[in-house]
Amino acid sequence: MSIEQELRKHFPDVQIHAAMDERKILTLTGSCNSWGQLVQIGHKAAKYKGVRNVVNKMTVNGLTIPKKDYTPYRQAGEKLGVVENVDVVIIGAGISGCGIARELSKYDLNVLLVEMSGDVATGATKSNNGNIHPGYAAKPGTLKAKLNVEGNRMYTDWAEQLDFDLQRVGAMGFVTNPWLKPALHAVYSVAKKNGVPAQLIGGKQAAEIEPGLVKNGLADQVKLALWMPTMGLVEPYQVAVALAENAAENGVRFWFDCTVADILRENGKVTGVLTNKGIIKTKYVINCAGIYADEISAMAGDESYTLHPRKGVIAILDKAKKPEYEALCNHVTWEGLKLTIKNMKAETKGGGMCHTPEGNILMGPSAVEVPDKEDKSTDPKSLGYAMGRGDSHIQYGDVIRFFAGSRPADYKEDFIIEMSDVTDGFVNVGAIQSPGLASAPAIAKMVEGILTDHAKAKGEALRKKPDWNPIRKRKPEFRKMSREEQDELIRKNPSYGKIVCRCESITEGEILDAIHSPVPPTSVDGIKRRTRAGMGRCQGGFCQPRVLEILAREQNRSWTDITLKGEGSNILISSNRPLAEEKEEQA
Repeated sequence: MSIEQELRKHFPDVQIHAAMDERKILTLTGSCNSWGQLVQIGHKAAKYKGVRNVVNKMTVNGLTIPKKDYTPYRQAGEKLGVVENVDVVIIGAGISGCGIARELSKYDLNVLLVEMSGDVATGATKSNNGNIHPGYAAKPGTLKAKLNVEGNRMYTDWAEQLDFDLQRVGAMGFVTNPWLKPALHAVYSVAKKNGVPAQLIGGKQAAEIEPGLVKNGLADQVKLALWMPTMGLVEPYQVAVALAENAAENGVRFWFDCTVADILRENGKVTGVLTNKGIIKTKYVINCAGIYADEISAMAGDESYTLHPRKGVIAILDKAKKPEYEALCNHVTWEGLKLTIKNMKAETKGGGMCHTPEGNILMGPSAVEVPDKEDKSTDPKSLGYAMGRGDSHIQYGDVIRFFAGSRPADYKEDFIIEMSDVTDGFVNVGAIQSPGLASAPAIAKMVEGILTDHAKAKGEALRKKPDWNPIRKRKPEFRKMSREEQDELIRKNPSYGKIVCRCESITEGEILDAIHSPVPPTSVDGIKRRTRAGMGRCQGGFCQPRVLEILAREQNRSWTDITLKGEGSNILISSNRPLAEEKEEQA
């Protein structure tokens, strides 16, 4: 029985057509009854033996699936013509793109990173919980599993070299019901297969490792615990900024608000990219375009996978609500186990309760398949799911913000990292969903290897820079200093004595450091990602006007030009004091 016949058997109410090409890429066409069903068909098709990946072109009856229109970007770029000639173009300034940019900055290469938004870390990198997973949740034998464990291990060096916060808090699952011990044994088995440091321990040892068990009266009830010490926590946008700054200091350039509209090719090789800012000639294109990576790959003539957005909602709690445990702990119950099994059947694990290095509890994320790649909306059901994944004492009044982001999932549910076998010089770094953040260092090293091996095979071995500097030092953080250190800093630079964000104790000096950094922000949210101004209880209610004023002053821009998060998000539309402004300018 053919794959098409098998699919029709499983989905008898759907008209499905399936065609496999010589590369083992299965293309699905036809129509179905819902977006959920379309995704189910894609997942089912990807599981058949011999299928490398799935391109899903099916439609949904009565539903218009949103598509990005690249026409205006293409027309703008064609009008400008050739504007740059480089060795490597990286598409996307998320954690993968910034990590790869830093790795390639060690070579004698002209590297340009282009990003469609106005800053680094505005997509999936921004919208996740910052977990550096140990690697126990990835399916054994997958690229995900391999790079997750390698990347987790490499984060220690990244944190030391780039000076960002990494907390190795560890992860602990525990049971108080002896009948649930097999659940921990099952996770332990997967962890050992993947090479994750893990051990099964008794209640006494668990309580010695995690004091919260004693505090919550559970120490004597724990029948078995699974301890994985390599679990880590980071602020993901802090990592991306650190990578970008170090790459920039080593010669990588960044173009923001730069949308790729086409990949230029000749005789099966990459020759350039067409963007709204013009044509960039290049030998290599590295596709780290997140949720749009499949579309960029198709532009390169390599239509080999389809990404389906999996939206997640996360709630952030006020710092006044303290985490119950120092480690990330999961009390395994029958109810929780049923939810885990349900999520596994839906090809996603969702997320639970954790905390950030700064001390905010995060709830979620949820996991919902959506047809629109730009859908960042939140809804009561998804928020309710996120809020229900942890301590029952958490209240909605503890929430200071909630937001959504989309995971770029393919139907094989694995990373796609490879040089295209259709277009030479085009490297796919696609379908980088969880554990993409944890895997980022290993992903960057893998792509470095792909490029160096390719160049060597062509007789053009890449030369390393003798003056490459892997070290990046963060700027002063006023809130973390002693009173004596604060006084000394203010004596040297009085701008550190001016508090702008009262909730987080962020100073004007820190905001100025961010504005004059190697990859300067141009929006209020860009300042927030670098300094935490606006991340406190009031969420910018008091400090946003001051941040806007400083941005406008330092970048010599009008107040009405400053945006919250990029094009189309202007905070001020027009001045209501034009005469006063004229008098001020004349004075």
